[in-house]
Amino acid sequence: MSPGPTAPQAHPGCLRLWREENDQLVQQWRQVVAQDSGQSLKQQAAHHVLDRLRGLLHRLQGLPSALSVLPLELTVLANTLTLGAGLTQRFMKDHALDIHRGLERVLDAIGAPLPQSGDLWKAIFQSPFITPEMLLPLHLLVGLQGALWLTDNHPGDLAILLCTVLRRQYEESGVPLLEPTEDLLSLLSMWNPPIGELDAPVILQDARSLRDVLLTTAAFLQGLHELHVGNLLLALSSLQKAALSLCPRPVLAQVHTALGACLRKMGHPQRALLHLLEALKAGPGQGPPLLEAARLYRQLGHTTAELDSLRLLVEALSIPQNSKPSLFPIGVELLIPPPSPASCLYSGTQSQARYLLASRCLQTGRNGEAVEQYLDLLALLLDGPMSQGMPCSVFLSGGSQVPRLSEVFLETAAALIIVGRFHDSLTVCEELLSRIVLLVPQKLWLGQGGASFKPSLSPAPPPSENPSERLCCLLWASAAHLLQGQAHAGLGARKEALEEFSRCLELLFRVQPMGRAVDQDAGGDIGQSLNGGYRNASLHLLHVLWRLERKDDAIAIYQKLEAEADQQQDDSEGLLPQYLESCMNCIGITEQESLLQELRKSLQRPSSP
Repeated sequence: MSPGPTAPQAHPGCLRLWREENDQLVQQWRQVVAQDSGQSLKQQAAHHVLDRLRGLLHRLQGLPSALSVLPLELTVLANTLTLGAGLTQRFMKDHALDIHRGLERVLDAIGAPLPQSGDLWKAIFQSPFITPEMLLPLHLLVGLQGALWLTDNHPGDLAILLCTVLRRQYEESGVPLLEPTEDLLSLLSMWNPPIGELDAPVILQDARSLRDVLLTTAAFLQGLHELHVGNLLLALSSLQKAALSLCPRPVLAQVHTALGACLRKMGHPQRALLHLLEALKAGPGQGPPLLEAARLYRQLGHTTAELDSLRLLVEALSIPQNSKPSLFPIGVELLIPPPSPASCLYSGTQSQARYLLASRCLQTGRNGEAVEQYLDLLALLLDGPMSQGMPCSVFLSGGSQVPRLSEVFLETAAALIIVGRFHDSLTVCEELLSRIVLLVPQKLWLGQGGASFKPSLSPAPPPSENPSERLCCLLWASAAHLLQGQAHAGLGARKEALEEFSRCLELLFRVQPMGRAVDQDAGGDIGQSLNGGYRNASLHLLHVLWRLERKDDAIAIYQKLEAEADQQQDDSEGLLPQYLESCMNCIGITEQESLLQELRKSLQRPSSP
């Protein structure tokens, strides 16, 4: 049915009082924002305003929906949602339900049934009974609905809604919408929300301001998405649109960081560097532009500048970030989700940054600084409140972007060996072994379907029953004994070194291919299942076996290496863990050649009867 004289109407006196209450609350909120008081006092005052707005909305929605009251009711609803989202710094499901309830009351007031399609927006904007006074708060709700959908990663729903809004907008202006588009940025640019009249209820944030926030947010998020999937030209275009818009300095720093990453990938390092400098100007002390600068300098081969950027990154992440929520209701920063670890805007934690600095120092020959950084990293990880009982299988920040804690122990030990601090290396290895001893299995069988194991013979129940984790623990323990052997060798303790090398191999022999046992004298099988075909790893295994007087095993591996020498090249660089790369490099070229010559001579000697 259509609204008529029998439609419920509010008493003019009540409507005036409700309108005055709304206006007073908005003015009170503006005074709260402008006053020179502490953040906590402002928060308390703003929450008081929000509670009173909710009370007013509750009274209005407690009455039958009426056309005369709807402009005020929708305005109060928009003010309540705007301030609520601003104070909590996020949108919630209740906000979407509030908008839906408000739209249902609009349809009820104009006498329209709920559409079977469920598209309440389309039914409202196609209705001839929507008055000009109702359009202003309706456009406000469109902006809030758009903010909700952008935070929920539903830009397509916002595009559909804007098409519906624009059809009515163009029809009222007498100009038809000739070329419908699905491009969200174009639709937002074409959206022209109405300006409120002087006698309209006071609003916290007008629809045009919301439109500008949505346009900047959509451009930024679209640019990040295109950058992630590799569409660099589209990413550059969207990010440049975001950079030219009005947005807070922290958001502008993120936009320039993303532009720097995009231009670096496009092969324009100088332009990328300019944007990274702009990012640092907009947000001093921020981690993402410093990390992106380190990537850029590494790509250019400027190692000193790369390490300087990483040092600044460690320093920046060591300073607590006191992010104070803005009392201004809806801004771009509210609609941007936290960056994922794969994003160029993710700078990680202080421990991740310090690990990256330590590993790059080790890779580039800054061994002394590498040791100090590794030791500081271990102190950071082990001296904190969560250090007691911290499993060595955990990642540094719960993600897979950096090695696990056990690997940090091993890299620290390897770095200490390189600089000749053999006793300290032994201590680090002992600490690691004490943490993982209960997780090392007695036997572990590998097959195409995965791994299975026989638990360790420890009296305490093992903390993990995951075969893959058990394999990692076994390999870590084996590597720890290998490094201890090198440390003892560096100290001149040949007997202790050979004992540690033997323990290393004994642990590796516990890994058996599924379906057949491994003979502990079958050096060929060992060479096949550890070194993975990498020549440097095979040479190191040769070196260890030869020093252990296991010459038959060493000769078997040598023969296999000679047979494959003309068929493949060594591609092991970067594929082995860094602590093993350090082991590979500890055997000099001269020592390798001497060992190979001795093996060749052994093969040339006639075998004894």
